[in-house]
Amino acid sequence: MIARKSITTLTLLILILTLALTVPAPLGHAAPMAPTLATPDFSLSFFNNPQTVKRGSGTLFQIEIQPLNGFTGTVHIQLSGSLPPGINCSCAPFDVAVSGTGITFASFSVDVPKPVATAPTGTFNIQVLATSGTLSHSETAILIVR
Repeated sequence: MIARKSITTLTLLILILTLALTVPAPLGHAAPMAPTLATPDFSLSFFNNPQTVKRGSGTLFQIEIQPLNGFTGTVHIQLSGSLPPGINCSCAPFDVAVSGTGITFASFSVDVPKPVATAPTGTFNIQVLATSGTLSHSETAILIVR
C-alpha cells in the first residue's frame, strides 16, 4: 500500500510540475524586449501660415525645420505652385543646413505689386517640398491677396 501511495504522490507531483512549466509568466514578468532605434528624421511646418497681404506689399513665409531623433544634414527646399502673373515669388530651390539641436528657420518672399490690373486677388497655394536623402516632407503655404 505504501508503494501505491508513493506512485500516486509521484504522479501527482509530476503533473503539478508539468503544469507549472507550461503556464505563461504573468505580464509584469515577461522577458524584456530589445529597444527599437528611432530613425533620424525632420518635420516641416510654417511659423506664419496663411499670409494675408494687400496689393502693393509683400510677405515673408518662414519655414521651420525641426530635427527628430538626432537628424543632421542638408535639407533641399523646392517651391512650386501656379501663381498668377503679377505675383512674384522668390521660388528658386535652396538648401538648408540642419544641425540637429533645434529648429532651423528658412524663408521665402512673395511680392504683390500695386497696380490693380497686374495683381489679382484671391487665395493661392505654394507647395513646399523638403527632401534629404530618402526623407521627404511637404507643406502648403497659403497666400491670400486682398
